[in-house]
Amino acid sequence: MKDLPTPQQIRRWFPGCWTEIAGNSKVLETWKNFIANGLCNALFTGQSRTGKTRAISLGIRALLCPNRTELLSPCGKCAACKATVDGRTVHAGVFTAITGSEYSFYPIDCETVTADELDSLHSEVKLENETTIIYLDEVAALRSRRLEGRLLKVIDETEAIWIASAVSLKRKKGSRKGEWTERLSKEMKGRFAIKVGTSLPHPDDLCTWIEERSRAWEIRIIDPETTIPLMVKRSRCRVGYVVNMFSAAATRNDRSIGPNDVKGFNLDTED
Repeated sequence: MKDLPTPQQIRRWFPGCWTEIAGNSKVLETWKNFIANGLCNALFTGQSRTGKTRAISLGIRALLCPNRTELLSPCGKCAACKATVDGRTVHAGVFTAITGSEYSFYPIDCETVTADELDSLHSEVKLENETTIIYLDEVAALRSRRLEGRLLKVIDETEAIWIASAVSLKRKKGSRKGEWTERLSKEMKGRFAIKVGTSLPHPDDLCTWIEERSRAWEIRIIDPETTIPLMVKRSRCRVGYVVNMFSAAATRNDRSIGPNDVKGFNLDTED
């Protein structure tokens, strides 16, 4: 008997191929172009829970995988794939040689990285190689922590590829109230040749995705004709919320989710 995915495994789920991603067509197109033709500095933005991090992580896995499928998805079986499931593991040095990967990868959590760690990039990372990829997760945090200036010149003067992500937030006051912003300086935005925003899946596509995920995770949907459209409506088509709904369902003895469960689900953001 196979083990069922736990609530935490569902919550921390990352797609294994491009067809498992709902929405985000421009993000997927960008990554497939990168894999086929080469990379340049890119900034990925989007509202919370829209699948930005999962799409980026899959792109990183596909780049590092030496045995990609014909559809440019990672094979999921090689050492590189197994070591970079969430796209947040350093992949360099001896490990790169062992796995046969073309690229080196260095993720940076901009919410926790220190000034000393940023300053040490020159000595610890091969910034002169265009096969070196550095991922700046939540790059806007560098500005709020007064660390942005330490990277601007480094990004400009090195051959490495810089990939960044930033959450889009709605302005709550001022003349531009209601507009979406990533709270990045113009100087930092200018370091990225490509800026791509996430996009929500069509409700019909999300319904299909929900059915597929319920089967994969063995979650029983009570009254699916009511529950699935309600999941779409309450989540506002944000895949991250739907994943969390499934995670909550997996905590129940019968691994079920119904209309009342969806109505009572906690939405943790108002953006």
